[in-house]
Amino acid sequence: MHRLAAVLLLPLLALNARAQDVREDSIRTDSLATATVTATRLAISAHRAPARVTVLDARDVDATGAATVADVLEDRSAVFLKRYGPDGLASFSLRGSGASHTLVTLDGHRISDPQLGQLDPSLLPAVLLERAEVLHGSASSLYGTDAVGGVVALSTPRALRPTLKLRGGTGAFGERTASGLLAGPVRSLPLTLTLAADASASRGDYAYVDSTAFDPETLTSGVTRARQNSDVARRSGFARLALQTDRHRAALGLLLTDAERGLFDYAASQSARQNDRALRLWADHTGRVRGWRVISGGAVQRAALGYQNPSLGLDTEGRTRVASVQSRAERSWGLAGGAWTLAMGGSLGTGTADHPNLAREARETQTAAFASLVADHDRWLASAALRYDRSRTTSADTLGAARALSPSLGVNVQPTAWRGLRVKASLGRAFRTPTFNDRFWQPGGNPDLRPERGWTAETGLSAELTSGAVRLAAEATAFASELDDRIVWRYERFADGAYWAPFNVGRVVTRGGEVSVSARWTAPHASAELGGLWTRSAARDRTDPEASSFGQPLLYVPDEQAKAFAAARWRFVSADVTVRHAGRRFTRTDGGASLPPYTVADAQVSLLVSGADWRSRLSVRVDNLADATYSVIPRFPMPPRHVRLALSLTLL
Repeated sequence: MHRLAAVLLLPLLALNARAQDVREDSIRTDSLATATVTATRLAISAHRAPARVTVLDARDVDATGAATVADVLEDRSAVFLKRYGPDGLASFSLRGSGASHTLVTLDGHRISDPQLGQLDPSLLPAVLLERAEVLHGSASSLYGTDAVGGVVALSTPRALRPTLKLRGGTGAFGERTASGLLAGPVRSLPLTLTLAADASASRGDYAYVDSTAFDPETLTSGVTRARQNSDVARRSGFARLALQTDRHRAALGLLLTDAERGLFDYAASQSARQNDRALRLWADHTGRVRGWRVISGGAVQRAALGYQNPSLGLDTEGRTRVASVQSRAERSWGLAGGAWTLAMGGSLGTGTADHPNLAREARETQTAAFASLVADHDRWLASAALRYDRSRTTSADTLGAARALSPSLGVNVQPTAWRGLRVKASLGRAFRTPTFNDRFWQPGGNPDLRPERGWTAETGLSAELTSGAVRLAAEATAFASELDDRIVWRYERFADGAYWAPFNVGRVVTRGGEVSVSARWTAPHASAELGGLWTRSAARDRTDPEASSFGQPLLYVPDEQAKAFAAARWRFVSADVTVRHAGRRFTRTDGGASLPPYTVADAQVSLLVSGADWRSRLSVRVDNLADATYSVIPRFPMPPRHVRLALSLTLL
C-alpha cells in the first residue's frame, strides 16, 4: 500500500523540476453553454459534451432563494429528491436509480457516507455552493463505484475580489436561518481566502392529517394534529485557501457540518433523535511537468451518525473514516486539425466503520487505474475511457475482494452547417460495490456480496440559438440501462433466527427520455427567463419471472416528473415562480399500492437595491402556493402553504 501511495503522489514531488510554460486549456467560444468538466474530466461546454449534463451556476443558486443544496437541485435539475419530510433525510435519484447509485463529489472529492452509500444534501448549506453539475447516466469509467444513475458534482465559491455576503431569514413553523461568506485575495500574496458559516433551525410543527387515527366524533379515519418531534438545528463552517501562480495552482478546503433533528413518523415512536456530524478536509495541486498537466490531491473525511430512541432503550453511534489520494496527468496534441488529449492516472482510498451492529474492524481498501482519450475537432468530438477498480474488504473474521473493468465511448457531432445543432451518443459500463452495512451489518451482513454491474446507453440532440439579447436552448435524450446482481435486502429465516439480509438477486431494466428547454432575454435594466424539463424513467424489476414484483416499478421512484420555472426582473423588482410535478411512487413491490402524483408551486418576489460597491435583496417567498396536500415518501407529510422572508447584503 505504501509503495502504491508513493507512485500516486510521485507527480506532486516531480513538480520541483523545471516546468514548461504552456498556456491554460481554453474552452471553445462557439457555444454559450456553461462549461463543464464532469462529462469528460476536461473543460468543454455542456453543448459539446458526449452525454447530457445540467449546469447550475451562481445565478441559478441565487434565483431559487434556497437554503440548502437539496433545495437548489430539487428546483432546477432533473434530480428527484426522496424526502422524509422537509427537514428529514433527503437522497438523490437519477433516471430511476437508488440513492446509493448517485455519486456526489465536492470540489472533485467523493463525500458520500461509506456505511450507508449515500449523502443527505439537506445538510449542505447553499452558501457553500457556487455551481453544480449533474451528469446523467453511468460514469464509472471516469469516477469508479456508485456512478450508476449519474454524478452530482458540487463546487465551492472562488472569489477573485473582496466580497462579503450576509443573509438572514425567518419563516413559518419556527424557521430561522443565518449565513455569511467572506472571500477575496490576501494582500501582496498570490492567495485567495474564502470563509463561510451557516446556521438554521426549525420546529417543523405544522398540522397534518393522521390517517391512521380514528375520529370518534365523525366516525372516520383521519385526525388533524400538529407534528411532534420534528425540530431540526443545523450548523456548518467552511474555509478554502487557494494559491495561483504562473506555474502552480493549489487549494486547501475544510468543511464542518453538525445537525440534530427529531425523527418524525406518525406511525411509529415520537421520541427518536438523530445527530449527524462530519469533518471533511481536502487538498489539490495543479502544475505542469515536461508538457504534462498534472492534477494531484487527497481528502480525509470523518463522520458520526448517532441515533437515540428512549422508548426502545436505544442510544447508538456509528463512525466512519475515509482517506484517499489521486493523481492524473493530461497532455494535448494538435492532430488532424483538432486537439487530442490523453489523460491517465490512479487513486488509492481506504475506509473504516465502527458501529455496535457492524462486524469488528470493518475496513475497505480501493485502488484504481484509469485512462481516457478525447479528440476535439471543429465539427465532432469523440471520447473513450477505461478504468480498472479493485476493492478489498476485511473484518475480524472475513476477507473479500472485488474487481471491475469499466469502459465507455462517447461522440458529439455537428450534423449540419449550423453550429447550434449537435448530436450526442454514449455507451458505458457502471458498477457499485456493496456498502459496509451490506457486508458487515450484524445480524444479516453478507461479506460475499458481488458488486452490482450494469451499462447505460443514450443518444440525443442539443440545440442552441442566440439572436441579439435572446438565447434559446433545448435538448432531448433517450436512454436505456440494465443493472445486474442488484443487492436486495430480504427477510429470511436462518439457523440462528429470522432477520433481514442482503442478496445479489436483483435485475433492473430502465428505459426513458429527458427533454429540457430554456429561453433567456437580457437588457440593461430588465431580463426574463423561462425554462422547463420533463423526464420519464421506467425502471422495472426483472429479477424473477415467477415473483409478483416482476415487471413492476421500483419503490418510491416516480416514472415521470416535470419542472418549470419563470423569472423576470425590471429595475429593482424581480419575481420567480417554480413548479414541480412528480408522478406516482409505488409503495409495494407488486405494484398494488402507490402515492398519488403531486404538483407544487413556489413563488418569490424580491426588492433589489444596489450602489457602486454593494447590493441588497429583500425577498418574500411562498412555498406550496396552491396549498397541496402530499407526501414524497409514505407517512411523511410535507408542509402546507407557508411564507419565508429573507434579507441579504453583499459588499464588493
